[in-house]
Amino acid sequence: MIEARSPRARGISGSAIACAWLAIAVVIAFGVYLLVSGGDPTPVDTAWHDAIGAERGSFAAVLATDLAGIGGWIGVVTCGLIACAGLFAARRPRDAGILITALVVGVAASELLKLLIGRQRPADMLIHAAGSSYPSGHSLSAATLAVAVAIVLARTAPPTIAKLLFAAAAFWVLLMMWSRTALHVHWLTDTIGGALLGTAVAILSAAAWQRRERRIDA
Repeated sequence: MIEARSPRARGISGSAIACAWLAIAVVIAFGVYLLVSGGDPTPVDTAWHDAIGAERGSFAAVLATDLAGIGGWIGVVTCGLIACAGLFAARRPRDAGILITALVVGVAASELLKLLIGRQRPADMLIHAAGSSYPSGHSLSAATLAVAVAIVLARTAPPTIAKLLFAAAAFWVLLMMWSRTALHVHWLTDTIGGALLGTAVAILSAAAWQRRERRIDA
């Protein structure tokens, strides 16, 4: 299969790659802190938890619950498959590979950290949530998929459209982070860790495929 590519396609910058590795280091370092300290919420976690919670039956609670359904594994896999199908149809298999790589690596990294750290979720959850709390899987999945899609679409998009794509990705991630804390199924630092890890994985997956592409074209 021949991939349609533009000679003006943008790549991942060295600074973006460095920031991605720094984000992973921060996520791991905070995970180690939680492991050593027992996983208790930080003062920021407690303050945000007390301020952001949605009341049962309220519009905010309904919206947050709907977002939880969309951001679950079924929703993420469905959206990922649709995006990959569109990229294959557009003869962009390498970009589809970025999405697949990012999602697989992101989910694996998230589940490994959850298993190793075992942070307890808040006690007053509004909906049922299984597993440990750090990092937030919903926030990670939202960031991984949204940022990866933005990266592959922005490669050949005009600068203004590229900025809008990343702004939309950021909005979606923040919305998912809000929903998880509003439902009291995660602490704020769980969602920050998930968002950072998902974004970093998306960037590094794109960079890895970019290096592969350059070797093949050399």
